[in-house]
Amino acid sequence: MSSRFFAQYILNQGVLTPEQVQEALEDGRSVQVKLGVLAINEKFLTAVQVEEIHRLQHMVDKRFGEIAIDEGYLSEEQLMILLAAQKNSHLNFGQTLVDKGFMNLEQLERVLDEYKRESNLDQESDLAILKEGIRTQLNLSQEDEEVELYYDYILLFLRAIVRFLDASPLVIPTVHEQKQDQWSALQSMTGDVTLQSSFTADDKVLLELARRYSGEEIHEIDELALDSIGEFLNVTNGLFCINLSNAGLELDLHPQSVTKNADFLMKKNHTVTIDTGFGRINLVMARM
Repeated sequence: MSSRFFAQYILNQGVLTPEQVQEALEDGRSVQVKLGVLAINEKFLTAVQVEEIHRLQHMVDKRFGEIAIDEGYLSEEQLMILLAAQKNSHLNFGQTLVDKGFMNLEQLERVLDEYKRESNLDQESDLAILKEGIRTQLNLSQEDEEVELYYDYILLFLRAIVRFLDASPLVIPTVHEQKQDQWSALQSMTGDVTLQSSFTADDKVLLELARRYSGEEIHEIDELALDSIGEFLNVTNGLFCINLSNAGLELDLHPQSVTKNADFLMKKNHTVTIDTGFGRINLVMARM
């Protein structure tokens, strides 16, 4: 199952509040997914069977997998598959929802099934779900003639986070506040339409973004880090310009800049907060 946007899907469905989703995302980074949740995701076990194994664990001094095999619920091959998946699972978020009591196993099973069915294991369907989520969360004014352009840009920016940073972004509506000690990466695009895109982040988030994009062990915000941040924005915007060119709109990219405590906000701007999984950034799109 493609799961990059599972948290966004849960938020879109109104199953949990944005605060619960954020809390689970933050806590889930250090959670190891339990075999029961993995088995439900793989369709090896139902939620009812997992609950039964949990009940038996209170009666016998055996591990989950041992009981599952003893009771005939799992084969040894299936258990090995689950143990291997446990180390690098994308289901930390779902496991955290259960651990925190935001969902029970039956609810998680149902949501996983619905997500799989709607996305149909297809990337394009996943992106359609994400775009609908952007509309739901942001509800940008339809009076702005460039509103679809903003939605398309946000979607591409999120895809860039997935593609280049190996992260699972979550969009959250917010009111932008210019904070001190924040870095700002900015680039303008002019032509048939004009757009200035930028994002802000604190030192810790900026440094991790630079590490992930460059693939280098960067330990301080130095020239390499700043170049990596700028190139991430430049490549993302380059892809956006290519997409617009295919749609008959021509834009030119201006040089990007990365500065600290920059006053870059302009009129008619739209701001969204994105939880990257390693911290939050504010994405700002402004008309020039």
